[in-house]
Amino acid sequence: MRAVFFDLGDTLVRAPRTWLPGAKALLPALKQRRLRLGIISNTSGLPSRQAILDILPVDFDLSVFEDSLILFSSEIGKEKPDKAIFEEAIARSGIPARDCLYCSENLVETLVAQHLGMLSMRLQSAPNSDLTSFEAVLEEFTRHI
Repeated sequence: MRAVFFDLGDTLVRAPRTWLPGAKALLPALKQRRLRLGIISNTSGLPSRQAILDILPVDFDLSVFEDSLILFSSEIGKEKPDKAIFEEAIARSGIPARDCLYCSENLVETLVAQHLGMLSMRLQSAPNSDLTSFEAVLEEFTRHI
């Protein structure tokens, strides 16, 4: 695995402007493992990147993610669960789908990603979301693929 894509809402953050447990610490830890980080998020109704940032936690650091791997539906005109947004993410990464992981709490989205050959992890939905053990789960996951 070389790239990890995250959904935003109810995967990393939730309203109002709140990190889900463990998410804030997870991102730099994954970056230290030399994983490329991306976002695949539906942002319809938000007219600009600044409008998107305005609803995220104030300390959300978009620079942790590789700019070319940030796919906001409002910017690219494709929306999950349509396979086109996942195909675009794979193409932008420049690596095989099998080397990309998609993480979301949404079952349909993770199934679409799998259908295209991506690895996927379905996370717990809020209020049970907790990413503090994500690295350990990822380590276990990668041992078995």
